[in-house]
Amino acid sequence: MKEYDVVTIGAGGAAYPAAFKLKRSGYNVIMIDKKGVMSGNCLSEGCVPSKAIIESVHKYNTLKGILDLKVDYKKIVDHKDSVQRLRYSDHDRELGEADLKIIKGTGRLVDENTVEVDTGTGIERYHADNIIIATGADTFIPNIKGSELAVTSRDFYSMDPKIKSVPESITIIGGGYIGVETGSFLSILGSRVTIIEMLDRILESMETDIIDKLIPLLPRMDVKTSSEVKSIEKFNDKLKVLLNDGEIVSDMVMMAAGRHPVLPEGLDDLGIKYTKHGINVNMSMQTNIKNIYATGDVNGITPLFHAAKRQSIIAANNIMAGNVPVDYFDPISVPFTLYTIPQLAYVGILPAQAERLGIEHYEATYDMKKDSLAEINNEVYGEITLVFDKRMKIIGGYVIGNDAGNIINEIALCVSRGLSLRDLAEMSHQHPMSFEGLDSAARKFY
Repeated sequence: MKEYDVVTIGAGGAAYPAAFKLKRSGYNVIMIDKKGVMSGNCLSEGCVPSKAIIESVHKYNTLKGILDLKVDYKKIVDHKDSVQRLRYSDHDRELGEADLKIIKGTGRLVDENTVEVDTGTGIERYHADNIIIATGADTFIPNIKGSELAVTSRDFYSMDPKIKSVPESITIIGGGYIGVETGSFLSILGSRVTIIEMLDRILESMETDIIDKLIPLLPRMDVKTSSEVKSIEKFNDKLKVLLNDGEIVSDMVMMAAGRHPVLPEGLDDLGIKYTKHGINVNMSMQTNIKNIYATGDVNGITPLFHAAKRQSIIAANNIMAGNVPVDYFDPISVPFTLYTIPQLAYVGILPAQAERLGIEHYEATYDMKKDSLAEINNEVYGEITLVFDKRMKIIGGYVIGNDAGNIINEIALCVSRGLSLRDLAEMSHQHPMSFEGLDSAARKFY
């Protein structure tokens, strides 16, 4: 049996930040990953490739009224692939420089200090003082007759993907962020998009008042809510989706019904607690066995790559403290961006949540119609809204429109560090940048 200080099951964003930090601190670390590369789903088929496509389409959408442009979707896919290859190359170099190793295989927990790995050619065992479970999440495929006829996000975003042309029409099953983001860019490229959502609205996990502001700004998509999919079947050279209230025929069907945690084998034998949403952890990322941590999507707290990286570092810090918690995760200050066109981003406590919690709060808003960069980018719509309490402390905020995914990070910093509205009011943001909207909104109260 091979001896290590720390074994990570997974080599994505929930694992490798901890591995690098621990290695620099003198720990002997090994990562185990079924793909055998450092990336996780974010690089292989998630946030990086999807945004490579979406950002290309976003730029096209911005410039099509100014320049005579035509889109070659295959070239956009080629660009996406080149970005993925570059990122994989960067990761390989980083691994070499850090003298870190990844074992390709599937890890199984044997006991509190042992991980067994099926490499495909044999079984190996690794003993470690500490274990980090970072196995991520995967596409959820509901039990629907004919579901094998549908494509998934993997078919759009993986390296050398199955889909390299824009379908004339597509039915997307699921109105969450993956379905709406994909439908958004496909609609701009000319596809007739229908989104099927079984709940009474799309983007159900996000605040209704904010989503109601975004929806009128989205590209044209036919949205059917409160509709249950019964089956998918072939219909001549197309596909038919049968619903509880009708049917839809289209060239392609995409399954975007959410994601589920990938749980390693051995949890039950060890008595590690978990639910269908993920492994139970405290805010120090410890399971109920203090030397076994679960970070990233597998714990279901905040299933975002940047949250996974932060959780990974928290696990490393607490391992170095002898499994005595010294670092904690703060989910409130983690920003989220919906990469539709236009974007929506938010962080912290938003107005409706503040109402539910009984928090006295106020809002400072900046209209993007007055923004110089929004005008330059031909995106004169949306807003920046700061949410603050009676102490004038910023507790949350959201951005719709131009550069939302960037602006939200500064609001997140304010939430994380307890900054006040005055702090933003006195900040000289660069002109002409949409960040100016932050101090413009704050100055309404100073």
